[in-house]
This record gives sequence, C-alpha cells and structure tokens, in this order.
Amino acid sequence: MDALRDVPALCLGPCSVLPQHQRSGAGTAAIGFGLRTASDLGEEFVVVLGHPSYYPRFGFTRASTAGIRLSIEVPDEALMALSLDPDRALPDGLVRYAAPFGI
Repeated sequence: MDALRDVPALCLGPCSVLPQHQRSGAGTAAIGFGLRTASDLGEEFVVVLGHPSYYPRFGFTRASTAGIRLSIEVPDEALMALSLDPDRALPDGLVRYAAPFGI
C-alpha cells in the first residue's frame, strides 16, 4: 500500500494492453473494474503515474493541483490522483510508494 502523507492510498499501474487488443475497450474495462472494486473495498484515494491524456477519463486530475508530489522528478502532467469518495478532498503531501516500487 502507498500513502499520501500518512493517508493510505492505492497506486494504479503499470497498466498495459497488448497492441493487438488496444482500442478495444480492454484497458478501460480493467481500470474501471479496478477502481470500482477499490471503492467497494473502502479505499479512498488512488494515484497514477501515466499518460496525461488517458487517465482523466476515469476522473484523475493533475496531482500537483492538490499539493501531491513524488520524491523523484516526473513530468507534472503525468502524476495524477483521484478521490474515490466524492465527499473527500485529496490529501496533499509526498507519495510514499511501497518498497517493491523502489521509489
């Protein structure tokens, strides 16, 4: 599990679809299912480091606007965050990835 400040959050990614299945809805279905499942399990926040024109369709916004940052340099538009609870604002702070990510 990852955290924003001391608030638990999930990290989405990496997510990819084989080239022959891209543009078929497979990625959208997988991400949508994952986000719905996370919400059903009571998770509240998700961060993703990904393509800035793909993830906004799921509700992700630029993380820096909420004061969310990483300890490594990444393009500002590629780090995005989502609150799975519309009544909870994203927490600000440094994302602390789980050890397997090596960040």
